[in-house]
Amino acid sequence: MLIMTELIGYGISINVRRFVISVAMLAVSITLTAQLKPSEQERQMVQRLQEAQMNGSDSDYYKAQESFMDYLEKNDEWDKYYRTWMGRVIYEVNHKRFHRAFGEINFITDDIKQRHHEQYAYIANMCLGFFYNGRNQQDMAEKYFRRALQSINVKKDPVSVFNIYLSLSQTLSFKRPAEAMACLDSLPQQMLQNPMYESGVLGYRCIIANKMGNREAFERYFERYDSIRQNLPAQFNATNLHQVMVSHCLIQKDYRCALAWCDSINIPLVATELRMDVYEAMGDWKRAFEAAELKDSLILEGEREALELHLVDMARDIDLLQMEQDKAEIRRIQLIIVGLMALAIIGLLIGMLIYRYRKNRRLREQFEQLQEARHRTEEGQAIRRAFVNTILHKLEIPVSVLLNYARIFNSTEFVLKPENRPKRYNDILTAARNIETMLDPMLDSYARGTTGISEREKQVCMDALRTPLLTLISSVEVIIDGKGQIPHDEYIELRAGVSRDAYRVGTSTHQLILYSLYGDEIPTPKDERVKLNEMARSVLNSYDLRPSAIDKSRQLAKEFKTEVADDVMVNTSPMLQELLNCLLDNADKYATCGTVLMSCHLSDDGTYAISVTNDGPTIPAEAAERIFEPFVHLSTDEHSLGIGLPLARRLADAMGYTIKLDTYYTEGARFVVSGI
Repeated sequence: MLIMTELIGYGISINVRRFVISVAMLAVSITLTAQLKPSEQERQMVQRLQEAQMNGSDSDYYKAQESFMDYLEKNDEWDKYYRTWMGRVIYEVNHKRFHRAFGEINFITDDIKQRHHEQYAYIANMCLGFFYNGRNQQDMAEKYFRRALQSINVKKDPVSVFNIYLSLSQTLSFKRPAEAMACLDSLPQQMLQNPMYESGVLGYRCIIANKMGNREAFERYFERYDSIRQNLPAQFNATNLHQVMVSHCLIQKDYRCALAWCDSINIPLVATELRMDVYEAMGDWKRAFEAAELKDSLILEGEREALELHLVDMARDIDLLQMEQDKAEIRRIQLIIVGLMALAIIGLLIGMLIYRYRKNRRLREQFEQLQEARHRTEEGQAIRRAFVNTILHKLEIPVSVLLNYARIFNSTEFVLKPENRPKRYNDILTAARNIETMLDPMLDSYARGTTGISEREKQVCMDALRTPLLTLISSVEVIIDGKGQIPHDEYIELRAGVSRDAYRVGTSTHQLILYSLYGDEIPTPKDERVKLNEMARSVLNSYDLRPSAIDKSRQLAKEFKTEVADDVMVNTSPMLQELLNCLLDNADKYATCGTVLMSCHLSDDGTYAISVTNDGPTIPAEAAERIFEPFVHLSTDEHSLGIGLPLARRLADAMGYTIKLDTYYTEGARFVVSGI
């Protein structure tokens, strides 16, 4: 049984002609809906599939079919996907490779189940119908075609309904032609409005009517069939044309014409069967007998070829079975090895579990010890912070006194009457001695912080604080003992020294206490909302630039610039002002001329930044991080505390900001605070 497959959606027909057919069957397999046209790529792939079927090359057909199905799967065209797969089954049935066809049907069924595409279950039933039709088992074919009708949505897929009824009709025509004609009457009428569908069905009606001996029905169907053939040749379906025309000639008793149509058929078995019918009608029993013998030989040849293919498939199955047995033996050996390995691994895992249990127990004990130590540390830190805060409160007034007097004495226009000098300088002396008494506890609090200090660093702190402190006390005592009788020029020089030492002692003391207080790496809450420009401008304006101890002719100016709108608000901590004072103090200390500039700008990440710039010596790029370490001096001649920039870094870290030296600035030093 040869199955004629027509891809109407592409406007092409594929007619695989190799084996004998007794009654032609039109199986319409539409891969496109009427509303959707295929893409150019899809047309090309179908064209390759058509050419592969026409040239009869199995390898070309399989390759083209797999390529097309891969394309449909990637684009989720499941209707076309399963119809194309059904075409593979029909291809194998037409070539009498039933073993392969049945295997493909199983694959289709499994694929539909795995993908949960139950709506395409009718495809598997149709394939089984074609399979049993090809094996001349019409009862089984009828069973599966009827199952396909039961599982399909008639309203949503009239084309498939059309196809199934047509296939069922072909199956019934062998023994029950009247029922076959009734199936044709059940075809969806909207499909018959297309001349290609209608002519195919009319041709089949003519064949069945002739088989039933109903000449009147044959003439009625043939009239419409021949009208489409004559008037609409481009839309005419010529699948069963030769059989119809032979039947027509026999009814007209035009035997010569009937034989001519038989001669035009290039399928030997079909041509021989039709010639046998013609010879019987002519009463030429001799040639009818010869045709019958030729028919039997052709059938036997076809069956022999099918048997050879079946034997080839069986041999392949035997080889596969042997391979499976070999694989099973290998798997058995592998399972034994895997079992032994599993036992070893289980033993290893048990050992590891025991080891990990003991290790976890030790870790848990260590963790508990660490928690206890941490708790003690936190308690110690809390006590230390409370102690440092106490020192800070006790030194607030002395430090404030020194800084205020330093600011006042820094002004050359300030004049202090001789009779008022003892009282004022007594205030400075009292503040200095208060700081002196608190110096050792203050350094001790710093030594107990999380970072701590070495003996050398502690000695650096003592030298940096005690030297200017003693100098300050000595100078103040000289002024007090002078009772206002010191010459004016000498007094002015002493007052300038008092101002410098007071500022140095007050600033260093304040910075060292803050550095100790924020040395526990505890985040500082930013719960104060301020205007950025207003805060920065206020810090700059309240800072007094001091005369240089080295270059007394140095003249500095202060300048504020901003790229930020004045109404910009930020959440920060009061410690940001302390940080900026540290940077201003550093800029003031090392500037040689020009301007100390503070500027605000917007960063690329949407946060804000503040920079402090001075004109003076450039800090080497390799020292860009070293200067943020406490007690570091880039020059051996410097005897300051060296805590300003480390304090700025510590405050920035506590507030979640970053501070760094701008190494691209080469006319002095520029420090940038980011992430505000």
